[in-house]
This record gives sequence, C-alpha cells and structure tokens, in this order.
Amino acid sequence: MPDRMSEQELNKLINMLELSQGDGDIEFDISFMVSGDPDHDHGGRVLVRADKIFVQDPLPGGSPAVIMGVLPVNLYVNGEPVSGPAEVTTEDTIEWEISEPPLYSITVSEDRLLAFFTLHSTKKFSWKLNDHLSAGMVEVDAVMNTENVVGILGLNQIIADFERRGIIQNLNISGIHAELQNPTYQPITAAQGRAAVPGENAHLELFFSETIENEFSEIEGQVDYRSHLRIPSAIRGEVLARKIPVIEGIPGYDVYGEILYPPPPADLTILAKNNTVLLIGNEIRALREGRPRVTGDRIKYFDICTSYIVPGNVNIKSGNIVFSGDVIIRGDVEDNMIIESLGNVYVAGSIYNSTITATGSILVKGNVVNSNLYSGYFGVMYNRIYNCSKLLIEETKILQTAVRMLVQAVQGRKQSVKYGQAVLLLLESKFQKIPQLIKELLSVLATVQASYHQDLEQTLHFLNLFLKPAQLVDYMSEASLSGVIGMLEELHMGVARMQETKVEVNIGKCQNSTLKSNGDIIIHRDGIVQSELFSSGNITFLKTFSVCRGSKLEAGGSISAFYVGGESGAQSYLKAKQSISVRKMYLGKVTIDRYTADITEPVENLVFNAESLRSMKLSAESGRGLV
Repeated sequence: MPDRMSEQELNKLINMLELSQGDGDIEFDISFMVSGDPDHDHGGRVLVRADKIFVQDPLPGGSPAVIMGVLPVNLYVNGEPVSGPAEVTTEDTIEWEISEPPLYSITVSEDRLLAFFTLHSTKKFSWKLNDHLSAGMVEVDAVMNTENVVGILGLNQIIADFERRGIIQNLNISGIHAELQNPTYQPITAAQGRAAVPGENAHLELFFSETIENEFSEIEGQVDYRSHLRIPSAIRGEVLARKIPVIEGIPGYDVYGEILYPPPPADLTILAKNNTVLLIGNEIRALREGRPRVTGDRIKYFDICTSYIVPGNVNIKSGNIVFSGDVIIRGDVEDNMIIESLGNVYVAGSIYNSTITATGSILVKGNVVNSNLYSGYFGVMYNRIYNCSKLLIEETKILQTAVRMLVQAVQGRKQSVKYGQAVLLLLESKFQKIPQLIKELLSVLATVQASYHQDLEQTLHFLNLFLKPAQLVDYMSEASLSGVIGMLEELHMGVARMQETKVEVNIGKCQNSTLKSNGDIIIHRDGIVQSELFSSGNITFLKTFSVCRGSKLEAGGSISAFYVGGESGAQSYLKAKQSISVRKMYLGKVTIDRYTADITEPVENLVFNAESLRSMKLSAESGRGLV
C-alpha cells in the first residue's frame, strides 16, 4: 500500500494549482512533475509561475536546485540577499523584489550651495516575473508592464521630499513643476544658497621700492640717497607706507538654511622703529633721510637704515665690520675679513677669502673669490651675534636650573649659600663653556658700529660680570640672572627681526665660493667657476657670454644660464623647482622637481621642465637614447 502524503507535501501541491483564465478549470502544472532532462532526474528543480517561485528537493544522490536573480530582480533566501547563484531547497524561504531606479533623484553639491532635481520618470509601472519551466538552474527575471500604472509622480510629493531633507531655502517650485510638465530628464537647479563673501586681509601699501640696483654713486663724497635708480631712499617727513585695514566678509547660507561664515581676514601689525613714526591713519613717516626698509613677518617693522661707509678697502687695518645698518665699501674686501650687516652690503670692488652676511641684500660690482656670501634668512642664520647669543641662552638656562637645584640641596641640609657663589662654583666646574661663549660674543659686540638695541650697554655690563669672580659672587642673584637671559633673548631676536623680505645677491663673477640667498641670485658679468649657489628664488645670468663651470646651482624658482660646463669636462649640477634654460650645456646633470637627466652630449637652446625631463626619461628607458 503506498505511503500517505504528508500534510506539508499536500499544501505544496495545492500551491502549484493554476486556474485557467478561459473557463475557470483547475489544472496541475504537469511540467513540474515531468522530467525534461534525463541527466538531472535526481536533482532539485525550480519553477517560476504567477510571480511565485517553487522548489522541488533533489532525490537521493541528486544536487539541490540553483537559483539566481537577474536585475532588476533581487532575490532573498531566508531574508539574506543573493548576489549570485545559490542552492535552494524546500526548507528555504524565497522572496523577491524589483530594484528599479527611483522616479527622481535629489543631489546636493559638495559646498552645499546648490541642490539639483533630476527627473527619471513621471509614472511607476508594475512588474511581473517571467515564467520559467521546471529546471535545475533558473535565472529569475522580470518584465515591466507599461500598461499597468501603479503610481504617478506629483509636485506635492517632491516638495515634501525636499522638506524632509531640510532643503527649504529658495526652493525652485516653478522649475520643478515645469520639468514635470515638459521633462528634459536633465538636472535642474532646485534650490540655491548664497556663498559667503570672503573679506580682505590687511596689507601694506608701500611708497618705496624694495628692489636694490647693483649700482650706487656719490655726490661730493656722500652717498646719493635720492637716486631712486640705485638705492631706494626717503627724506624727512615722507610717507613710507600705509596700512590698509581688514575688510570683513559677508556671511552666506547653504540650501539647508545654515549660515556660512567667511574665514576671518588676517590682520597686520605695523611698528615704527628707528627714525620712523606711526601716525593716525596707520601711516609710517620718515624722521630722517636714509634707506627705508620693512622687516618681519607677522609684525612689520619700519625703520630708516643708516649706513657705515668704508672709504677704501676692508682689511686688517680697518678690522671686521659688524653694523646694524647698511655697509658701503668703496674698495675691496681683502683676505680673511668678516662683514656682518643688519641691512644691505654694497662692495664697489671685489671680495677675497672673506665672509659676508647681510639680513638684506649683497651687491658686488667686482669678483667674489674663495668667499662665502649669505643674504636674507641665511644672513641671519650665519650671523655670529645670532648664533652665539642662541648658544649662550641655552647654556645659561641650564645653569639657572642647576643653581636652583644646588641652592635647594644646601637648604635641605639646613645650611645656606650665596646665589652668586653657587653660580661661580658651577661656572668653574660644570659650565666652563659659558665664559668662552661670553668672550666670543663680547669680541663681536666690541666691533659693532651702531647699537643693536637700547639695552646693549646694560647687556655688556652683565656679560662682563660673568668674567669677574669677585663681583659675580656679590652682585649675581636669581633675578639678575633671569634679566641676563632676557637681554640675550632680545639681542638674539633683534637680529632675526632685521631679515628683509625682498633680498638678492648680485655679483659680477665668483670662483670657489658659496652664495646663499633668501631671494634671487644675479650674476651680472662673467659667470661662476667651481662654486655653490643656493637661491630660494631664481638664479639668473645676465650676460650672453656668462659661463657656469664645475658648479652646483639650486633654485627654488628657475635657473636661466648661457654656457654651462665646457669642452674641458667641468661638469655642473643644476637643480630648480620650476624650469632650467640654457644657451648651451656640455656635460652635467639637470633636475626639476623629482625628475633628473644626465647631459652626456652638448645641447643647445633648451628649456627643461618636469614634463620634458619625464619625456626624456621615458625615451631613455625605451632605448631611444638621451641627449
């Protein structure tokens, strides 16, 4: 007697009943029960009928049925989405849905100033699964029924969606309505904010040139400050600069109605220093004749730079020069001399085996031989007062801490010690470097031709106190030691504040020398041989016959040269951030940014940049060679 069918199997069979639309007769889907594939009679089966998916389990030894959705049909088995073929049995719950695109989309620009409405369709239609005969593997797909409209997009629905998103500022309702009536299916501006209007930073309006020519002249033995073609100058009462105050920005708003605040404009502080005065209206006026200059970064300092004039050569007889203004030398700078200027240095002759530092520019009409020239930032960094005072500040602060610890240790034993005596003992035992630094700094300050700041005399007094043990014990206290540190810091920062903004090194020719400039380097005559040049700006050779042989050049901007290297094989290395132009280059290496090329054969009239060097590198790698 055959086994009785279970209630579960009966229900499944009932679910497979179909009503005939013609006469209402009830039929069984015979195809589900009849195998159409003799090779897979034991495997599971899937049937799609009337928007439903039916599964038959495999017979013993057979494989489960496999199902996969075809977009826009998304299948879910036991609540989990199915992204590819999946095995299913009668124990699984299979569901499906249509993932059709929305009737419209709303997008907002990254800056949130614009919201766009894009219409895709004004009607929503029904979908129906395509029927599939029973098979071991079925791809479930669907078709849109364009005759059955299940929804029509309305203006109120769209506006409500914008409001739910919080987009209510200047909503373009008429534009959205027009798109619904005459669809273009292109994004239209549905809402628009207003960008914040940025303010304007405070800035300086200068009434003098910061550019120094490489020529200067004299009238009856005096420097002609009024020659604007040479040294910028001012006369008493002349307006040097005016501060233009900040202009506040105007707030805006985004499509969500939130206020957009402009960034606060940067203010600027101006201070009048030596021989200048700050008047109402933020004007700086000159109090005497001389070269006007502006220094500093966030705080702009104005002063009238005085000049120290050497009528002949700088040599052993004249001594080294340390000056807090411009230094003008009518002759040469002879062997082993040092010139340190908190301003510009002008040399009418040549420089031999010497070091020149200037917080401003260095201009040399003649040659530079076996020498070092440091301008602007580098003039500060290589300044002896700057470096020596820095080291002395560091050592003195450590000394101050050591004195404090020594005094506390003595007091811990219920005893006492004079502060000056503790300082002296530590100087003689642990801080022997401090007296050496003081002597070095005093030797430099002894040659200063003009005061760096108003407390220089007091600073010198206390520095000398360190070298006199008897007085040191009696007069040194913790307060006076802190005061010495403060004076040294002011001395140190006084040099740093003198760095000028627009500087250059301008020479006729150099050999076996090092030139470093925080601005441009200009060679106005023969060229350079066996030298190193570093410029934060551009390096420019002015004369068509200028040469560059056996040298290393590096520029933060561009290099413009004529004859680089030579037939004798003296190679040069040229490196720039932007470009390198040459009239003729024999042997050497050029680098732009991160691209480098070796020049192994003479080239003429070339301008190297990052793109051309990259192309040359690719050509070399492909075997076509590199010129």
